[in-house]
Amino acid sequence: MKFNVLTAILIIVGLIIGVGVGAIAFPQTITSTQTLTETRTLTEKVIEKMTETKTETFSTTLYSTRTLTTRETSTSTVTKTTTSISFSFLTITLTRRVYPSETETVLITDSGSGNKDTRPFTLNETSDLKITIKIYPTADLKYVLLSWFLYIPEIEKWVKQGSTSQESGTIEFYAARIPAGNYYVKVISANCKWEIKVEKIA
Repeated sequence: MKFNVLTAILIIVGLIIGVGVGAIAFPQTITSTQTLTETRTLTEKVIEKMTETKTETFSTTLYSTRTLTTRETSTSTVTKTTTSISFSFLTITLTRRVYPSETETVLITDSGSGNKDTRPFTLNETSDLKITIKIYPTADLKYVLLSWFLYIPEIEKWVKQGSTSQESGTIEFYAARIPAGNYYVKVISANCKWEIKVEKIA
């Protein structure tokens, strides 16, 4: 057993030496090919995008609350005609003096010479008047002159008048539709005396 081991060792040493000497004496080209095998474990994470479409039917009751605001703009043109009646009251206090007549038909009688105003008289209603004048000359007849005027005393305005000249005796004048009111007669004369009578004609 020892022999075999020793022999084996010697053989191995001899081979090593022989190879080394041979390599020096006889060089050889040695091609060495190495094959490397690398094993890798690859772990891939695959993320898939999945689109899922679901169709569902729901029975839904919808309640809606609406607030309605209504604005109405109305333009109206009104033509209004107003009749205004204004009353103004004027209070006038009149003191009416009534001048009495001499009789029921004779309003006044008077006499004089030159110029003179008779006393006033009152007509209670619209009347026709008869004015009678008697003339008595005091000079030659051609110088005799007489005029009369029926005046309203409140306003000093005459409403009727008459005149004569170069006459003597009785002369009559008429004044129609004299309104109710107060009156007097203004007499203007020259070269005579006179008498006057104013009557209301029935």
